[in-house]
Amino acid sequence: MKLKKNIDLNQFLEAARKCEGDTFLHTVEGDILNLKSLLSQYTVMSIMGHNHVLENAQVICVKEENYQKLADFLEETE
Repeated sequence: MKLKKNIDLNQFLEAARKCEGDTFLHTVEGDILNLKSLLSQYTVMSIMGHNHVLENAQVICVKEENYQKLADFLEETE
């Protein structure tokens, strides 16, 4: 699922930390960032000014129920 535009990235990362199991951010460049990793969280914060990277990234949750925890930050799919 894609991230919504103009989300509060700090709140998103906080919600991702609360997810059970791994939660990943896949960029169009091929990067796979584990959002439970502090190093990956710093990386995500560093690309915050590059909206095209975040807007085209996909959030992948290992556990299906984590999508509900992140629902405020994700675009609805049809």
